[in-house]
Amino acid sequence: MLTTVRADQAMTPRPAPARARTVATFYGGVLLVGFFWHGVGQDTNDVWRLDPHQDLVTLLWTPAVGVVAGMLAVQAFRALQGRMMWLGELHREFSSLFGRPASGELVLLAAASALGEEVLFRGAMLDAWGLWISSLVFALLHIPPRASLWPWTMSAFVMGLGFGLLTLITGNLGAAVAAHFVINLQNLAYVTRNRPRLALRGPVRPADPAPR
Repeated sequence: MLTTVRADQAMTPRPAPARARTVATFYGGVLLVGFFWHGVGQDTNDVWRLDPHQDLVTLLWTPAVGVVAGMLAVQAFRALQGRMMWLGELHREFSSLFGRPASGELVLLAAASALGEEVLFRGAMLDAWGLWISSLVFALLHIPPRASLWPWTMSAFVMGLGFGLLTLITGNLGAAVAAHFVINLQNLAYVTRNRPRLALRGPVRPADPAPR
């Protein structure tokens, strides 16, 4: 899940390609932190696998599990968007932040954030601090600029638990990275190319008939 920036930063105009490269560079640094943290803590450079003896066949099929999990998560949040006002507000926040990047830039943003965050939080931090603390730190780094968007932080905690469980169950980062990538890519494409839905509170009542 992409970490947001403050609203005053989002108002600064910047060409989309430059912005995409800046975000990719930032997440490249995040990936390096996770890689070296794992290497120092575990005395191995194999940050991808929990079990260094896991076979190639498992490494090849586990990303498919993540793709399915990511698609289900996206559809669940899409179904809730018409009922939760904060999702529409978050939609507008990201839309104003990213503008309308090209398809290649969307893939770069989604891949960089998925790889960087998963290597750090699930590759290094999950092993060092456990599922719950690593998911909590993951959520706290998704703090929005406004209090009305705090449910996004809570949803990031739930997603962090999901990514962590995928990693523990499959024994490698493939499923978590794939799920994270699918979620980021579909959400970025959606918020930069569609208007947010209006969330409705309470039942919709027909208008009173005009007096005759």
